[in-house]
Amino acid sequence: MKLVISEVIKQSNAISHSDGLKLYDYVLLNLKGKAYILSFDGINRVSTAFLNASIGKLFIDGLFQEDFIDKAETKDIILKKIDSVLANAKNPDVYNQAVNDAHELC
Repeated sequence: MKLVISEVIKQSNAISHSDGLKLYDYVLLNLKGKAYILSFDGINRVSTAFLNASIGKLFIDGLFQEDFIDKAETKDIILKKIDSVLANAKNPDVYNQAVNDAHELC
């Protein structure tokens, strides 16, 4: 199943921590145990706060793998940010600090 992020968060900018949590909650409630691909089609801007709250958290919880991204529909700059977030998620101390920092900014 292809999940278009802009349809879940209802906008073209994936910036806030709270929007990241919307995506996380959607996947948790609707796609847990199912095959899915995240599509960034229609997304213009992405922040690491959004990615930490969504993809980073999904990865930590075992609900996301690196090949769950539709890379053909994702801008290179977004792919680089995703790689950075996943690198942090693989190191829980760094990830937790990034999430805490993002939450304080919201």
